[in-house]
Parts: sequence; structure tokens; C-alpha cells
Amino acid sequence: MAKPRVCVLGKEEVLHRFFFRWFKFRFEYERFDGTRTEPIDQYVLDRGQSVGVVLHDLGNDEIVLVEQMRIAAIDSGNPWLLELPAGRVDDAEEPLAAASRESQEETGVSPSDVRLICKFYASPGTCSELLHLYYCPFPNGFDAGERGGLVDEHEDIRVHRVTVTEAAAMIESGSIVDAKSIIGVQWLVAQANRSTDG
Repeated sequence: MAKPRVCVLGKEEVLHRFFFRWFKFRFEYERFDGTRTEPIDQYVLDRGQSVGVVLHDLGNDEIVLVEQMRIAAIDSGNPWLLELPAGRVDDAEEPLAAASRESQEETGVSPSDVRLICKFYASPGTCSELLHLYYCPFPNGFDAGERGGLVDEHEDIRVHRVTVTEAAAMIESGSIVDAKSIIGVQWLVAQANRSTDG
């Protein structure tokens, strides 16, 4: 019987803090030329699944961006990032439900029409996090708050409404550097271009 292309020889939890878990994997795999690697040790951060939400006011062609401090971006000189509303999928929670919950917590907007755009790994070389990106159209607009976030999670969020054109320009200028937000905005631009071309 042929070996599977990847053989996991061992998986050991080496650190668990809050919802972050570090695992040490020992594995081998089949190379493209048919030979197999020696056993390899590699560390992987497991932080579960997360969601991002594109809230789209169709009438004004506006979306919601949230601004908050992200300590992981401190070395950039400006850790206050502009992003789509987003967050972690809680244990036993479905991603769709998490998208609605995070939207409400961060912006005050409760979407009723939630559509999956795509799922992706942001950094699969070291992290197992799978992000579900959703699109929520609002034909009649929505009322977003000016501030959002949960106090017990130390969130202090400023809510911005910008047009899709403005958001695309913010990506070009480097004002938006968050991957899920770039993907979401570029997806919206692609949809608009497709409608125009068609």
C-alpha cells in the first residue's frame, strides 16, 4: 500500500494561552519528483477560524471600515489599522453566525443577507487560521455607529464609512494594509467592473 503524500509522525502541543495554541509537528512528505523528505519538525500556530465582513450600502456604494490599534503592527510606526469588521469564530459557533455577531459588536449593524465570498489562509506557512470572508449587501442602506467594540476585550473601535472608490484608493496609497480588507475591497471592485463590462 502506497504511503500518503504527507505522513504526520507526531503532533505535540507546546503552548496554550487563551485561544492560541502552538503545536510542534513532525512529518514527512512526497516531493514532486516522487522521493520523500527526511522527517521535518515545524511549529504551527493554531488560532481556529475567523471571519471578515464587507458591509455594502448599495445606494451610496459605501462600505464600513473599522479603525483600531493592532499591537502586531507596532513596528510599522502606526499600529492603528483600517480594516473590515472581523473577529474570531467562537467554539461551537458557525462562521456565518460569527460574521453577524462581529458586525453587530464592532459597527452596530446587523446584516440579514450574508453571502460567502471566499475562504483563505492568510499565512499557512506558520498559522492554521482559516478566514471566511462574507459580503452583506444593504439595498436600503444601514445605520452604523461611530464607535464600537467590546470593553471586556479591550476594544476601542472607530467606525468609518467610505465609498468603494475611496477604499480602493486607500489600498493604493498604503492606508489599508490588512489582507482580508484588501481582498474584500478588490472583490467589490471586480464585481463592479464585471457589471460594467457585461
